[in-house]
Amino acid sequence: MAKTTIQDQQYLINRTNRFMEKYGCSKKWLSSKVGIAVRNLSYFCNSRFAITENQYDRLTAFMDEYDRRMVGFAALEE
Repeated sequence: MAKTTIQDQQYLINRTNRFMEKYGCSKKWLSSKVGIAVRNLSYFCNSRFAITENQYDRLTAFMDEYDRRMVGFAALEE
């Protein structure tokens, strides 16, 4: 089922903001990786704009893959 409202997307909004804080990446960098306009990603992160289902899926997949790849680097720090 499509998550088309801001309320439905709140979990991903929070996750995206935590992701950018955790890895120190900018909205500009993240938007270039997932194909969402910087302005739209900024509005999304501020709970002012709901992204499309396609954008939702791309953003989720990118963050899942990035987190998975960074697990090995976290182990090196310990």
